[in-house]
Amino acid sequence: MHKIALLILITVTMSTFIGCQDRPEDITQSIEKQHMRATDGIEPLHPSNKDQNKTRRDVTQSAVSYASEFGFYLNQLYAHLEPLNNLFYTEKPTEKDVRDAREHVRKAQDWSEYIISLDTPPEFENLYTVHSSTLLELDSLMKSLEDMDLNDEVYFRRARLYYENSIIAVKSMEREYKGVLEEQGIK
Repeated sequence: MHKIALLILITVTMSTFIGCQDRPEDITQSIEKQHMRATDGIEPLHPSNKDQNKTRRDVTQSAVSYASEFGFYLNQLYAHLEPLNNLFYTEKPTEKDVRDAREHVRKAQDWSEYIISLDTPPEFENLYTVHSSTLLELDSLMKSLEDMDLNDEVYFRRARLYYENSIIAVKSMEREYKGVLEEQGIK
C-alpha cells in the first residue's frame, strides 16, 4: 500500500516538475490564444474608460476643435510664464528681466483673449470658469510687474506671489482640461 502511495506521489511530483518547465514564449502564446478565443479576436475584454467614453458619446466637431485650440493655448501659457523664472529666481534680477517678464505676460494675456473670444462648447463650461480665475491671476501679475521696483523687497515679493499664483491657476486649468478630455473621450 505504501508503495502505491509512494508511486502516485512520485508521478504527481514528476508531472508538476515537467509542467513547470514551459518556456516563456509558450506561456505568452497560450495566453494570447486564450484571449483570442475569449474575445473572438474582435475587441479586448476590458476596454479602457477612454474607449468606453468614445463609444458612449458623440463628441461634436466644435468640442474637438476647441479642445485642440485650448491645448495649444496651455502650451503657450507655459512657454510665456516659464521665462519669468529669470526674474524671480535669480540672485540679481535686472530691469531687463522685468521688461522681458512684462512682455511674456502680455503675450500670455493676448493668447487668453483669443481663447475667450472662441465659442465655448457646453462640455467646457467648467473649464471656462477655471480659466476666468487664471485670467485674474495674470492681470494681477501684470499689474505687479508694472508697479515693480527692484529696490523694494515688498514689491518684488508681491510680484513673485502673483507669479506663483498664476502658475498654480494654469496647472489647475490644465487638470480641468484633461478631466474634460477624459470624460468626453476626446483625443
